[in-house]
Amino acid sequence: MNRGTLVLTVGFVSAWLTWWTPAHAMVVTHLELTSGAVNYDGTYHATMDRLLGQDGVLKMGQYQAVGDIVPSIEKACETYSLFTSGFTGAPSPTALLSGTSLIVDLSSLFFGIERGNMYRSWNIGGSATGLFNADTKEFFLSWNRLFDGPKQDERQATFFLSGLVYFDTQAVPIPAAAWLFGSGLVGIVALIRRRHTY
Repeated sequence: MNRGTLVLTVGFVSAWLTWWTPAHAMVVTHLELTSGAVNYDGTYHATMDRLLGQDGVLKMGQYQAVGDIVPSIEKACETYSLFTSGFTGAPSPTALLSGTSLIVDLSSLFFGIERGNMYRSWNIGGSATGLFNADTKEFFLSWNRLFDGPKQDERQATFFLSGLVYFDTQAVPIPAAAWLFGSGLVGIVALIRRRHTY
């Protein structure tokens, strides 16, 4: 086998592998919540602790109404709940996986209290960072939030969530650079063959 034929064969095999080997990206669809807590000395620390400690689902790329993330808690004449909303301009939750690191934008997460016709809510979300185990799909997240409480020790809260990560594996289109490389390779092979024929 002469040199030109060898280069041509390698070029076509490389192009074929580029075409038929799909690239994949991990797109997080939702987080299954199995436990959570808050380290906070404010008025509603016990209720937030109970809400976060329930099993639930936190969906990425969309807002969730009251009772959709975890079941609401009824206590006396009040209803306590978690929800996500964009009414303050915060984006819907998104997650980014990078090796063993997980970063989730929870800036649209709220804690709400309903009492008759009265409804109050507090933004408790933020940029949550944590660990991801690719073998078990488990995650652990934490983030800090400052509140405007009357006492200094009520201002700082640290939230924790853990559970399982769910994602879709989607095919990513072949980048233009791969096509450019392939066409350039074919051109070089054609040039080498042309020189050998003369």
